[in-house]
Amino acid sequence: MADIVVRDLGGLVDDLNALIEQFNSATKFQNEFKGHWGQHNANLSMGDFAHNWRINRKKMVESMEKFRDEVKSAEENWAEGERQLAASLEEKP
Repeated sequence: MADIVVRDLGGLVDDLNALIEQFNSATKFQNEFKGHWGQHNANLSMGDFAHNWRINRKKMVESMEKFRDEVKSAEENWAEGERQLAASLEEKP
């Protein structure tokens, strides 16, 4: 039987937090660079795109937050399971 290996769930949580932050600040990013996209219609298109994706971004952020919370819970449960297993192996019969 193969060993179960769990690696760097905390890193995955950090990565998901960074993605969530990027998604949440997408409109801010678009506003910061307003006027830098070249032609006037390109600037308008970037603004329209950022605004129109608001609903889809919200759904994606909600999904990422749910997944992040599940990964964080799995990490905590795994660490607790390892702690309990180690404690049971150290107990004297």
